[in-house]
Amino acid sequence: MKKVSLNLASSLSLLGVIGAVAATPALAETTTSVSQVSQAMSSDPVAQNVTSVSQLSDVRPTDWAFTALQSLVERYGCIAGYPDSTFRGRQATSRYEFAAGLNACLDKINEIISAGLADKVSKEDLATLQKLQEEFAAELATLRGRVDALDAKVAKLEAQQFSTTTKLSGEAIMSVQGASGNPGTPSSTNVFVSSRVRLDLNTSFTGSDLLKTRLEVGNGGTTNIPGVFGAGSTTGTAGVSSNIGFQTYGQYYTGLGSNFVLGKLRYDFNLGDARISLGPVMHAYDHIDTNSFANNEAVDFASTFFINNPLMVLVNGQTGGAGAAFDWNVGKSAFTVRGLYLAGNASSPTALAATNTNAGLFGDAYQATAELEFAPKNDAGEKPLAIKLQYTNGAVNNANINAGGVNVEWKFAKGIAIFGRYGFGTIDNRGVVPGAYTNSLFVGAPATAGNLSPQTWMAGFAFPDLFKEGAMAAVAVGQPFIDRFVGNATQTNLELFYNFPVTNNIRITPDVQFIFNPNNTTGSTIFVGTLRTVFSF
Repeated sequence: MKKVSLNLASSLSLLGVIGAVAATPALAETTTSVSQVSQAMSSDPVAQNVTSVSQLSDVRPTDWAFTALQSLVERYGCIAGYPDSTFRGRQATSRYEFAAGLNACLDKINEIISAGLADKVSKEDLATLQKLQEEFAAELATLRGRVDALDAKVAKLEAQQFSTTTKLSGEAIMSVQGASGNPGTPSSTNVFVSSRVRLDLNTSFTGSDLLKTRLEVGNGGTTNIPGVFGAGSTTGTAGVSSNIGFQTYGQYYTGLGSNFVLGKLRYDFNLGDARISLGPVMHAYDHIDTNSFANNEAVDFASTFFINNPLMVLVNGQTGGAGAAFDWNVGKSAFTVRGLYLAGNASSPTALAATNTNAGLFGDAYQATAELEFAPKNDAGEKPLAIKLQYTNGAVNNANINAGGVNVEWKFAKGIAIFGRYGFGTIDNRGVVPGAYTNSLFVGAPATAGNLSPQTWMAGFAFPDLFKEGAMAAVAVGQPFIDRFVGNATQTNLELFYNFPVTNNIRITPDVQFIFNPNNTTGSTIFVGTLRTVFSF
């Protein structure tokens, strides 16, 4: 049985019986709009009470029902209409739908009698209601039984609910990868399986704040394809750091152990027009360098390089760090200012032996990032164009980093968009001899190398809603790390994927990567193929 608006249905029930047509074959035609009300409660906004028939735009004084409706408003106050001030009285109804209206009408009459106003109810209406009760006795009993059952279920849910303030959501990724062209064994192919499960507890105490708690676990895979090394490895290339994001063809969602860890813990709240975030486990990608087409490994690119600009996200993208962030839309204009401070080893009270650097909240590794976004709204309230200017100052593995960046996305047509990132900066080794520490950003650089001046760029096309609403395909190309002192500056990454929603909660994504002139010992082209399935709940 469909839901009905009880006030409106009760008034329509009375309208049907006043005409002395109750319990006849014509009843469905006389009370035509109860079905319409039923549909409204399932798809339209809730009906609104009216105090005068003149408030109903589609009921005219010349209509045959006008007088009856006017009488119901004045005598019982149980007429209701839709938010657009219409009555919509021309649609057939079922006996169950009519019974629901009758039941509500009886409740209204009982209220009037209980209030000592029995004289307000005419004997004719009472007689007609009695006839209707007899005619619809079975339907009324069924209706009341269902209402009682629903009340019992609601009471049980309220007694057993997890929390009045917290909602649980989750995401599970299962992925099969294959890689060929590995260093040392160019003809080999490695096929392996990786997974990640995230459980998010989203808590709100005021309705506008958010305490985000995330637990996550994996199957102990590695962040890089076995035997494949990019900029960020120990094979004579830069960026072996566990903090800086130059591991350029690893699967972003791998590398988690088989024990649950605290993946995120932060508190978001409003302060004036700004959104403030504080927490011991935060991630840069939640607050800066976001992009609608290249920022989420569950629905778009899988590799670390295309997810974020490696010069803008210095603190490890998986483990995160402690810090604070703000997001301030200036005067509800097209301009938004963001700021972020993150420390990767904030929980460590002692120095890091591997790099002989201080840790803690203000020690190595850290990043401080500022971002200015220009994103004007169109007539539909959307932001098809967004341009972000960025600056990051940080320290990673005994090196100081200063970098600027640009992040752009433009959906210039309904089914196509372009996007890209560019970064440039300097990496200062603080006078330490390159390679003095195994965890140095300068591993592989010549002993006479001075400061590094890396650049990084990527650009691509996205095709939202390709073949199906909610799907997306994209292709991107870029160079992760370009510097004259370190490795092969001509390394070029190409990745394309198609994200297809099987249901609202299941997505399948085939993804392929090509790494040309890779920064490794052989330089042979590397191919990585991935089939990723994501379950969300």
